[in-house]
Amino acid sequence: MTSTERQARLARLYDAEILPAYASRFAALLARAVEPRPGARVVEIGCATGALTLELARRFDRQSLLVALDESPAFIAEARTRLAAESEHAAEVTFDAHADLLSSIPVTDGAADLVVSNLALAGAADPRAAVKEAARVVAPGGVLALSAALRGTWAEFLDLFREVLRESGRQDRLSAVDRYVAALPDAEGVVRWFEEAGLRRVQLTTARWEVLFKSAREFFFAPLVELGPLADWKRLSGRGDQMQDVFYFTKEAIDTYFKDRVFAVTIVAGAVTGEK
Repeated sequence: MTSTERQARLARLYDAEILPAYASRFAALLARAVEPRPGARVVEIGCATGALTLELARRFDRQSLLVALDESPAFIAEARTRLAAESEHAAEVTFDAHADLLSSIPVTDGAADLVVSNLALAGAADPRAAVKEAARVVAPGGVLALSAALRGTWAEFLDLFREVLRESGRQDRLSAVDRYVAALPDAEGVVRWFEEAGLRRVQLTTARWEVLFKSAREFFFAPLVELGPLADWKRLSGRGDQMQDVFYFTKEAIDTYFKDRVFAVTIVAGAVTGEK
């Protein structure tokens, strides 16, 4: 599947499969951390299908301008449709698809009173650099606000994944998983990104919930997993038959440990704000 095909599929599935149990809960946490101000210039980085865009447009006044950006034209198309179908919002909204958005935001220095990103910045190849780039766009006195999945998310799967690798003697792959988990952002790390970007009065709010799956098969084929972290987990497990074996035995472990009950997987969310 090409990147374009993957994004088109993700856009089709996002609102039904990913937004309700995952992205909307991060967005709600983020929205509560954002204080509207009159006549604000707002930039949203990674607007996806526009659910948070619409909420921001409702909360800011008619003198405010909201620029919603995403790397995916498929997402931008869905977001435009969502906003066009909803008349009960005040702020003016414009959309733009921009490649390499997380490394080069197409907005001039200090142009925004608020820069907001739901899950996108922390998912960048270099999130520290992405936060610094986003902070560049914030005007003095303005605010950067982002949400991120924190370390501890998917913990139940990762614990079983490690156990399978350990029992199969795959020490090299086990070490790779440990490095992967250690590189996931924690609360202190996300706050540090903000401080290193020159932001002050940094505040963090966290929340925790569970996503439920009836079986290992439902878990692995859920769009939230399949189009999310699954590709990384496959790379961690090896190649070819080795990867197939690891995932077969991980599936068996899930169905054995959680026989006759749901597989509950933890999500740990953080919303961070900082002032320029």
